[in-house]
Amino acid sequence: MLVIDYTIRDVSAYGLSDGAIDMSVSGGVSPYRYNWSNGSVEEDIDSLVAGTYRVTVTDAANSTVTESMIVDQPDPVNTVIDIEGNIYPIVKIGTQTWMAKNIRVTKSPDGSDITSYCYDDNPDYQDTYGRLYTWDAAMNGSVVEMDQGICPDRWHIPSDGEWKTLEMYLGMTQEEADMVNIWRGEGVGTALKRGGTSGYEALLSGRRSSSGTYSLLGAYEYVWTSTEAEDSNYAWRRCLSEPDTRVGRWNTFPKNYAFSIRCLKDKK
Repeated sequence: MLVIDYTIRDVSAYGLSDGAIDMSVSGGVSPYRYNWSNGSVEEDIDSLVAGTYRVTVTDAANSTVTESMIVDQPDPVNTVIDIEGNIYPIVKIGTQTWMAKNIRVTKSPDGSDITSYCYDDNPDYQDTYGRLYTWDAAMNGSVVEMDQGICPDRWHIPSDGEWKTLEMYLGMTQEEADMVNIWRGEGVGTALKRGGTSGYEALLSGRRSSSGTYSLLGAYEYVWTSTEAEDSNYAWRRCLSEPDTRVGRWNTFPKNYAFSIRCLKDKK
């Protein structure tokens, strides 16, 4: 039986092409032939950019084995990139690192398609406002708090508690943070909106109802957390409003409403 062993050297800095794969093959009948997805027919490959490389090895008896290998790279400075190559600015707020734009990815981290929406079904909106996701789509089928969901690797859907951490860093009291289904935290909403002091830069991206109706672009922003409500048909969300200086914490809309998503970087 043919067996592939390999060692990967990741790209040293974002955008470079200094990755490499050192491969060895055992078993079967030598000599071996190599067919890489980048066109190489050598055993080992180098000068690689980040990405997935697939190799098929064929021995002298025409037995084959195929393997996929991923060459990684560090995130670009002050940005994060999703599986489709969309690049988002990031901002550190207190001890947390947040995306500074709503995510607009249309594929899950494993590359499969996910259901998402552009406001008014108009793709011209997505680069500015991001896309809208039901809770189940955003969580990529998980119900676990702080799971990756549709976020890039090493990022996740923030929990209700992690949102409270953000809000309290921006001046909300614990008592205010714990309030239910109400606007709270004078000035904190202003800090989170475009031009605010936090760098979060919410653009008020509207919503899609469970019936498919779009509304409130430029007036409200709704953001899912990864925390289910006591009734699991609902989940906690955050709301920002154009005229209100506070932040809403609510669990009153069902999960099949489509809201914006911000990702939070995992703690090491």
